[in-house]
Amino acid sequence: MDNNMKQLIENIQQSDGGHILYCFNELEAYIENEATFIITGVEQGDHILVVENDRIFPLVYKKLQLHLNEEQLEKVHLMNNFDFYCFHGDFHPSTMVNYFLENINTYTERKQHVRTWGHVEWGHDDQVSLAIGEYEKGIDKLIKERGLISVCAYDDCRVPAEIKKNLIKHHGVLITDDKIRIIANG
Repeated sequence: MDNNMKQLIENIQQSDGGHILYCFNELEAYIENEATFIITGVEQGDHILVVENDRIFPLVYKKLQLHLNEEQLEKVHLMNNFDFYCFHGDFHPSTMVNYFLENINTYTERKQHVRTWGHVEWGHDDQVSLAIGEYEKGIDKLIKERGLISVCAYDDCRVPAEIKKNLIKHHGVLITDDKIRIIANG
């Protein structure tokens, strides 16, 4: 497991939540960091809502099986990221924020703590690119209100500089495959 990621998650746990932007380049590092996030959360007693694609999650799950028992694995809840982000056929910010809230409420109503990992992907639709900033702004507000720990992961090579700059505005922490940076305006 990645010790930097583990330490970051433990520190965020102590500070009542955090909104983390993860811009990744290397798939293997990404998988390791996602697995570390999930394992650390489960070991601290939380449920983890993982919004990931069908290609990557099996690779993450193999790592989870090395560290978590069956009972712990039941705290990991997978949603396909295409299904999640295009739930109503499009990537509309207010729809997505409400859908995120619905999924979080499932756990909070049962007095269970939940963390989220969302791998945000979209096609080549410029309108989606514009909507991402609005979505992240709404999610940031929810995360702060609820004291959640939430990672929003983006493939760095697919995020134009202008969108990345906008994303940084709505997150308290920026991580890459090998660095962690606290964002002053987050």
